Amino acid sequence: MSRAALLAGAVLAGAIGFGAAPARADIAVSPEAPVAGRPATITVTADGSPVAGATVEAVYRPGSEVSHTEAVGRTGPDGSLPWTPADAGVVTLRSTPPAPAGTEPAVETRNLSVRFQGAPVLGVVIMILAGVILYGGVIVGFRLLGQAPTGLRPDT
Repeated sequence: MSRAALLAGAVLAGAIGFGAAPARADIAVSPEAPVAGRPATITVTADGSPVAGATVEAVYRPGSEVSHTEAVGRTGPDGSLPWTPADAGVVTLRSTPPAPAGTEPAVETRNLSVRFQGAPVLGVVIMILAGVILYGGVIVGFRLLGQAPTGLRPDT
């Protein structure tokens, strides 16, 4: 068999889908950095086309002892669905598009960070308290050092 015939066979096989990799789904979130308690939009696409009927789940704090999963829902005909993040922190979005009968669905994931709505009050209070303790201790130390008796010989 000639080299040209082998090449033509490979091109033909690729054109009709033999050995072609399955389409990978992409998960997009708008806005890019969602905020806890504010609506966002999740869009699932494969090769640039929307994926309708994909099941989407959100895993909050994945891999930790306090992780929990929330079923977000199924994508509509435009491949998107609304989502309001419940908690701030690391979130893994998991998309499972519908698969033909007898095949395993391809699960895609995307990690993202959900921001707080504002500065957490408890975090600010703890930082101020830590600063007062740290710098207050330094000030007390310098005052005690300044009150040391004078005229003493240094230790030898």
